[in-house]
Amino acid sequence: MKKIFFVLMLSVSVSVQAYTIGGAYASFVSCDYGQYGYEYGYIGTYDVNGKKYQIFFGSNYCQY
Repeated sequence: MKKIFFVLMLSVSVSVQAYTIGGAYASFVSCDYGQYGYEYGYIGTYDVNGKKYQIFFGSNYCQY
């Protein structure tokens, strides 16, 4: 499920500090550096209709 969401997040056009995914509003919550699975990098946290999702960006800073 996280991989599908990650692909959707990359394919969506970016507006200022927000994404829309299939009509759902995804707002940026935070961007932290940490461990995601076996890798280290930036992890973005997004809120979609009250549900939190984390996206791994690796060495790139999180997209707003």
